[in-house]
Amino acid sequence: MRHAGKKQYIIGVDIGGTKMSAVLFDGEKVLADYALATPKDNVQHLLIMLEALVDPLMDAAREAKVKIKGIGIGVAGAVDFKKQIIAKNSPNLEILNKVKLASLLEEKRRVPVIMDNDANCFARAEGALGAGKKYGNIYGITIGTGIGGGWWINNDIYYGAHSGANEPGRFIMNMGAEERADIETIYQKLTQHNLFKAAQEAYRGDVLAEKVFDELGELFGIFLANVVNLIDPEAFIIGGGAAEASDLFIPKAKKVMKEHIMNPDSKKIKILKGKFGPEAGAIGAALLVA
Repeated sequence: MRHAGKKQYIIGVDIGGTKMSAVLFDGEKVLADYALATPKDNVQHLLIMLEALVDPLMDAAREAKVKIKGIGIGVAGAVDFKKQIIAKNSPNLEILNKVKLASLLEEKRRVPVIMDNDANCFARAEGALGAGKKYGNIYGITIGTGIGGGWWINNDIYYGAHSGANEPGRFIMNMGAEERADIETIYQKLTQHNLFKAAQEAYRGDVLAEKVFDELGELFGIFLANVVNLIDPEAFIIGGGAAEASDLFIPKAKKVMKEHIMNPDSKKIKILKGKFGPEAGAIGAALLVA
């Protein structure tokens, strides 16, 4: 067993549209967690609250006489991982457009800080330590306010040539004469931007809500088949708010998916619920530093 003085802890932060959560992580398990509301008025206020979020965890590490190795941040939006900048408006936090948030926090707290897309962080956590640990090639999908994704292959996230990979919410699913619609737009329209309410109604036996989830099953089945036909992962890991209601639409999605997968062997793909629940994003952010 290593001496406590040689241990290093990491702080992982998941910045959501309404809540920011953080964990103190030792590389294997969460030792402490903390959460605060997400400010939306300006970057300065958000940075102040971000410091208030991580400081109690830094204090806990100091009390344990353990060094903080660094801080990882997961945030919704298109993150240029190489440049460490939010390249496009975060869907829920437009104030972060073109902001080098990691650098700002690093200057304040004097520890290394690394930033990535929140869905990539989810895929990293579940691929490295969670439900996808025994696979070398998984695709993580977060379904909540929006739809995010991350491709974990050969123990790393695939970012693409320009850090532009893993934006499944922009998959075009409707090529009608009047308009083109991506999967996220269709999903939000079906659930009326409130997945939780739709799930509650479906569990109560509401016929219209059950129909919504039947249509979601069809929608995601085709979407998953498209992903399989393109990159052929071993498993899908599902996270976000929809993971708790997965029994309402995943069985239909599996059936539809298999109907549209070209390679017979690829039909063996698993669809699994994430292991870490709401802490997955923060754990994956911590792994950026680990």
